[in-house]
Amino acid sequence: MENVNGTTSNLHVNLAVLFVVGASRMFIRTAIDRSVAILLHPHLFFSRDDDFMDFGDGSIYTAMMGFLAALVAVTMGSANSLFNSNGLVPILIFSPLIAILGTFIMGGIIHALCRSLGSRNDYGDSFHIAASASVLMPISQLLDAFSLSILSLAWAWWIVSRGAICVHHLEPRQAAVVFALLYASFSILSAVSN
Repeated sequence: MENVNGTTSNLHVNLAVLFVVGASRMFIRTAIDRSVAILLHPHLFFSRDDDFMDFGDGSIYTAMMGFLAALVAVTMGSANSLFNSNGLVPILIFSPLIAILGTFIMGGIIHALCRSLGSRNDYGDSFHIAASASVLMPISQLLDAFSLSILSLAWAWWIVSRGAICVHHLEPRQAAVVFALLYASFSILSAVSN
């Protein structure tokens, strides 16, 4: 009788491990597909309703991108990065939390600008755009290591402005100009702080 119970419990453990591994592969594959779609075709990504990131999905995705950004920054040894001075473990723990907080703040900025341009959509739509733009966190760390951070700002402008046009249904020229001014101010703030 013991052998049957031991075999049964081993079977449950093996099935649980297979389930976790399978779910992890599916989750990673979904994150990769989502990232590629956002980076290369943001207009098409934001036009679809099947991959909308609500607060839960968006926070998980943003935390993942924040973690990857921390790994890239530590690996690249970016001299102007906060990641160097604090140690590896605290950075890998706190960077996803800071990324999520930053995404909620950026969602608020996007929402305020979209509302000022006449959008009547809710904050969840703006958070979806901000969470989608978090795909650039690891790329920004990589570009920053080579003093090419202006490229990540331009890419972020492109993603966020396309999101505002598709999700908030803004007039394309207005959205492009308003978000270009926003990212130009980010660029100026970055230059002044360095």
